[in-house]
Amino acid sequence: MYLTDYRERSLKDVITQLEPALFKKVTGLSQKDFELLVSLGVFNSALMNDAVYKFKRYEDASLEYAGISKQKDQPIGLYDTVLSAEDYRVKLLPMR
Repeated sequence: MYLTDYRERSLKDVITQLEPALFKKVTGLSQKDFELLVSLGVFNSALMNDAVYKFKRYEDASLEYAGISKQKDQPIGLYDTVLSAEDYRVKLLPMR
């Protein structure tokens, strides 16, 4: 779901509300399929949030290196939660 422009929204919201057609196109899964997988516990929210956070952290570092900066004052969506821009920066600082 890297193709979405909804960086400030959670991935779960992008899949279920904002870009369901993109999700279907990219994965071949319908909304019902996704909801079934969620209800079966296939997605561990804590691990998914961590993975999305780490992806965005490395994405930001790569873009910054190239002289591009994403909306720095926008919230950052993880899997099923959203961090404020300040919380994202605070969490990011110890990992640099």
